[in-house]
Order: sequence, then structure tokens, then C-alpha cells
Amino acid sequence: MNNTLSETPLTAVLREEIKGSNRIGRLDTGEELSAISFYHYMKQCLYHPEFGYYRSGNARVGREGDFYTSAYIGELMGEQLAVELARLAEQWFTGEQAFDIVDWGGGTGRLSRQMLEEWESWNEQKRPQQEFRLTIVEDNPEHRRVAREELAAAIISGKASVEGSEAGEKLIEGDRPVFIVANELLDAFPTYRLVLRSGKLWEWGVTWEEGKGLSPCLMEPVERRLKVWVDDAGIELQEGQTIEVNLAAMDWINHLAGRISRGVLLFIDYGDVTEELFAPHRMDGTLLCYRNHRAHNNPYEAPGEQDLTSHVNFSHTREVVELRGWKQLWYGTQKQFLVNSGILHKLSAHAITDPFHPVVRRNRAIRQLLLSDGMSELFKAQIFVKVE
Repeated sequence: MNNTLSETPLTAVLREEIKGSNRIGRLDTGEELSAISFYHYMKQCLYHPEFGYYRSGNARVGREGDFYTSAYIGELMGEQLAVELARLAEQWFTGEQAFDIVDWGGGTGRLSRQMLEEWESWNEQKRPQQEFRLTIVEDNPEHRRVAREELAAAIISGKASVEGSEAGEKLIEGDRPVFIVANELLDAFPTYRLVLRSGKLWEWGVTWEEGKGLSPCLMEPVERRLKVWVDDAGIELQEGQTIEVNLAAMDWINHLAGRISRGVLLFIDYGDVTEELFAPHRMDGTLLCYRNHRAHNNPYEAPGEQDLTSHVNFSHTREVVELRGWKQLWYGTQKQFLVNSGILHKLSAHAITDPFHPVVRRNRAIRQLLLSDGMSELFKAQIFVKVE
């Protein structure tokens, strides 16, 4: 698989990095060429400061972007998250009045707005409620701009803010309990890709073939933790099987879990446990690419102009977080998470024939979140708590 036609501004950067690399990649023909790891390639595609997918261009989610998130299916995802966070605050932090909610990787702010509006409606109904101050941590400049517009009223009132990662780092060291929401974030970390060939573990790399362009190749793994983790997890790969090991996401989780003294971690993403992700029927790994709402499996097409993702390993996240003294409260499908949070109570019986009526649209959004294309089963929710 290679890319011969759609060169982008990032292509020239990658070509020069490959030519200047001191690492060697091996093609199926046996030819050896300079190469970079797939991890580095994916990192540049997504986060190069000038040409990376999440650092340039327009907003990447919604109708004008390349994909939708659950926050774009009506208003319900944020509402149910607000309910769940309030329940966790009441159950585990009795007596605390003020909480910092951090929507890390919060994108254009749609999910955060939904949560804020749900909490605000409780105040209007004079229901008892804790004080939640919400911060979006987002490094995409265009997403930050859109998020500030989305949350303009809450920002003016001091109930919300939109920051970059540096400000987020300072926030998590505060005195108040910190609740981290990472909705469809972990899948966007650059990942290592490994493959078993002739009984040996190799790392997938990326090289440059003149006349062909960017091409996959095999490399000797240099990150020691890769083989250590595979061995410790007891993974037995099939000949020719490719897997992803997302050390970057786990390093971020480890850092976060080590810095927060009290709080909640809530991860929602598509993924599964180790046994399923590395099962024999998954011979090609889980890497997917998204462009113009089309999913495909060619990561070398239009570098920097398409999203690259891989499934989250929720066994690995649990291993990392629990070593930091956190307790896993719950893990399951997004569908069950939403049902547990009471979403079915928001269905309304009606005889309305107008498909655009708010009641009809709300019922349709609930069905879509719970049933559409099996996504509610593919997406998982994982909740951890630390009280001291």
C-alpha cells in the first residue's frame, strides 16, 4: 500500500525526515531504505505544528469536517454525562461543593455546552446541585475559536473557559476534586504498529520509494517497552498479524492519574479489552482513516489531511490507572452507560407526525445513540475514582 498521487504540504516534510533518518526499513523485496517509525509518521500527520491534521485547517468535526462525534447526535450525550458526573460527585465526594470538570480534547465545545446547559436547568428548577466549573482543554486553534463562541455566555459568567494543554496541566493540581472527561480522545494519540513475521516481532515503519512515494516497511523495534508489554500481557500473535500498542496514550493517562490527587477519570471511546483487540480474527490491527466522512485503511493517502485513529485498549488503561492508586468503578458499552444514566426516561410517547418536531427528533436521537450501526456497542465507557 502506498500513495503516489495525493501529495500534500506535509509530504515534503516527511520525505526529508525519511531521507535524513538513521533507521533502516526493509521492503518485502528485501531492499533496505532509510525509514521512520509508523508512530512518528502518525504523530506528524496529526500534530505537525504547521501541517498536522489537528493543528491546521478548519474544524474537523461535524458536517463540514471529516467525522461526527456522539455530541452531534442531538443534545443527549452531554446531558447524560452531566447527570453521571453529578451522581459521582454526590456519591464519592460528599460534603464537597465545588468541582473542576475538564473536557480534555473537547474540540468545538458542543459536548461541554450540553453539560453546562443541563446543570443550569437544574439550578432553574431549584434542585440541589454542586458547583461545577468547566474547562475545555484543546490544542487545535480553530477548535478553540469555535469552542469560545459555543460557550460565550458561560465564559462571560465565569462558569467555563477554553484553554490549551499548558493551562490544563496547572488546573489538575488544584485543591478541588478534578473530573476529567475524555470523550473520543484516546484514539487520536499516535500509536506504534507491530507485526509478527517469520516468528519475529517487527515494527511497522514508513519509507520513501522513488516513483511510488510513501510506503510501509519493516523495522527493528527500538522502543524497549513495546516487547516488554507484549510479553507481560501474554499476547500470542499469529504469523503476519499486526497490532497497535498505544504507549503515547498510556503515558498521558499515567501522567494525568499521577498528578490528580482526588477526582474522577471518565474515558469514552471505541475500543475493547486486550483479548479481543489481539484475537486471531484481527489480523490487520484496528487502524482506520477518516476523510470527508469516509472511512478507509490507507494511512499514506493525503498525509496531514485525514484523521488517523486506532482502537483504545481498555485493559491497558486499567492497568496504568490502577497502578496510580485509582479504583475502576465501571466499564462497559456506551449503550449500557447511557441506559444506566437514565436516557430511556427521556423517551416520550406521542402521536406527532412532523419528523422535525423537537419531541420526535429527541426520540430519534435516543434511538440513534443506542442502536445506530452498532456504534453504541463498539464504543465503551470506563470510569475511575480516587478519593485521597
